[in-house]
Amino acid sequence: MKKRKTKKRRKFRDTGNWGDSLSIKENMEEIEKFFKYRENLDKICPMEKPIDIVFAISLKSKKVSHNWAIVERNLSTTLKTLLSNTDQNFRVIIAGHEKPEIEELQHKNVEWIAVDFPAPENPNDYENDKMRKRYSIGRYLSDAGYSGYFMPLDGDDWVHYRLVEYLRSLPYHDAFILDKGLMVNHFRKTMWSRYRFHYGCGSSSIFYFANEDFPKTPNLDLSNNVPFHIVLKYHPKLTVYLEEDNKSFQMINLPFVTWVLAHGDNQSMDQGWKSKKISAKKYGANEEPLENWLFEYFKIN
Repeated sequence: MKKRKTKKRRKFRDTGNWGDSLSIKENMEEIEKFFKYRENLDKICPMEKPIDIVFAISLKSKKVSHNWAIVERNLSTTLKTLLSNTDQNFRVIIAGHEKPEIEELQHKNVEWIAVDFPAPENPNDYENDKMRKRYSIGRYLSDAGYSGYFMPLDGDDWVHYRLVEYLRSLPYHDAFILDKGLMVNHFRKTMWSRYRFHYGCGSSSIFYFANEDFPKTPNLDLSNNVPFHIVLKYHPKLTVYLEEDNKSFQMINLPFVTWVLAHGDNQSMDQGWKSKKISAKKYGANEEPLENWLFEYFKIN
């Protein structure tokens, strides 16, 4: 596979008055209210057969990590949040250079793909490396005959324990976009919720792909010939790309994903996009102390 040539992107200013008036506890309660409503609705109008989901993780290389033990621990936590989901009709596919030594990789829902292209040399190559690994997962799914939902995910995110159940309960759309999410700063021990989550966090979109939509060639430059190309594009503009492609999509205003910052090996901090002192003030949001009760909703020990 040839190295992908990428245009230099202008720095996206992930800021603005995008805070949320609800507390995080109230946000978590809103999710539970949805399922109570859904249970009553299903009794009246049962939904069609749900669609399965693949979570695609492009794992950073040991070569460019500050602390491989932190990378392994973060991936373990991400997988624990996924594997604790109430609906187990999903797969997690991880593409990487070095395979972590963590127990969760032995789970039947988790698959590892070893990539054979060179690891990045510096932070400027991180994005290209991530997209090449995402493309490798697309190729793998093409060969496997998979059709269904596809969600890119980072190896340090936290996923709500009912996300899979939620997505599989919704009427079909070509895509779903998370317009609300949570942010946690480990350094400051704080947390907040924010709107326009998809502007800043790439783990905020779910796409439907029929098998023929996945890439068939190892040449990344030809990926624009198939619908899968959208997962390689600039995520703050995803709604624009979907509209250009005449795709139906639904915005989700419940915080099912937590973007975790300042844990010691963040890509966004390596690239200078974020500071370990980042706070809710930057987003006009209400900052709260990080408390253990939040972990119950993400099944983190």
